[in-house]
Amino acid sequence: MEKKAQEVTPPTPAPAPRIPTSRSIFSHPDAHPVALDLILLKNFQLEWFSWLPDTLFSEIEQTFKTSIAEVNKLKIMATQTLHVVDSFWEQWEIFEKTLWALNGMMPMTKVLQPPDLSILYSGVDMAGAIREEKYSEEVARYCAAVFLNENVFYAHEPLSFCQQYICQPYYSCKDCKKKGDINNTFDGLCTACAGHYDTEHPFKFKPDPDAIKRGAGKNISIHLIYDAEPTKARFKELDAMPADKVSSAIKENVEDIQSAKLIVAVDFMKFREKQLTDQMATLKDWLEIT
Repeated sequence: MEKKAQEVTPPTPAPAPRIPTSRSIFSHPDAHPVALDLILLKNFQLEWFSWLPDTLFSEIEQTFKTSIAEVNKLKIMATQTLHVVDSFWEQWEIFEKTLWALNGMMPMTKVLQPPDLSILYSGVDMAGAIREEKYSEEVARYCAAVFLNENVFYAHEPLSFCQQYICQPYYSCKDCKKKGDINNTFDGLCTACAGHYDTEHPFKFKPDPDAIKRGAGKNISIHLIYDAEPTKARFKELDAMPADKVSSAIKENVEDIQSAKLIVAVDFMKFREKQLTDQMATLKDWLEIT
């Protein structure tokens, strides 16, 4: 009698470790950009800042005897960009694409690709961990547009730099009834009554000295198109609650809905921070970080 062939069940592949190790950090899709950046800085110092992608990836593969996940190539190029140029903090197009790359997603270079609040928060937080710079008005206005697109009027840290452009403050002159924007050049005076454009050099945007002596231009009131305070107060209330109580505490009103969106975004940022903390604990001895 012929023996029945024994059925052999192929072994189940072991799942990828939840936390990347020194052996898998470059190939693991969840590798944190800041962790990758620290590894490259430790091993290549500042030299890799000037390497072209092919050279950089080849050096990584040869040095660490590893493959590199495509998402990690995006993260590495994003961190290199943050080190060598200021455009992330100055130009909204570079800012937008770098946010996606830091979050391990392919930027679409030929179309507008606005992030949601979660991508915005986590990307700005990661960039700040690599390098601290002041954001330009252009980028701050872009971030404000993301908030307004989500109908959220309060920018919690680290996005507070765009709060002014979310609220859009303006002044109203009680004398001439003029309304004007309050921006970085605003000096607290109505430009019409104080004669900013009536002097010998109008493009200096300085008030007329004679008008200043008369006290002209001071009779103004300040207004906001969008008031952040109600959402700010409600967000702080909800954020202070135990996590399992927040969902039941949220009501169907403007401030609660805005706060819920903020909580989701900030929680995602904290999740990415926890990823970095866990990965650095795993890589601590390898990187000799104390």
